[in-house]
Amino acid sequence: MFNVIIATHGNLATEFERVLKSFFGKIDHLKAINLGDQGINAFSQKIDQVIAPNMNEPTIIFCDIAGGTPFNELAKRSMNWHNQFALFGGVNLPVLVETLNMRMQGKNMNEVIVKITAMSALIRFNMENAKKAEDE
Repeated sequence: MFNVIIATHGNLATEFERVLKSFFGKIDHLKAINLGDQGINAFSQKIDQVIAPNMNEPTIIFCDIAGGTPFNELAKRSMNWHNQFALFGGVNLPVLVETLNMRMQGKNMNEVIVKITAMSALIRFNMENAKKAEDE
């Protein structure tokens, strides 16, 4: 089993965690890190506390913005990882749900990475397809 860490600006990571728990119930090996008003030094310390026990375990880390502070702080620490590690920017709820669902199905981290990397961030509603579905 691999770990999942969510790191974001504001309280978004905690809100993602809260919603995921409403879908899945208790979730092991899931951590949320929020960059609030505490400043970069306190945030950096929090990151170190959360990732230290995971450095020897396979871990996927999701951040809200690629190139944002949470992403950059975790990217700096990526060289110290002793096991399989993946860092993603642009996290969204469908990707998190798919990640946890696949993990629950026993899929390995590489299989999950392939699947979530291929997922589109946005799905546009298409009125033509909706009308065709109504006609059938």
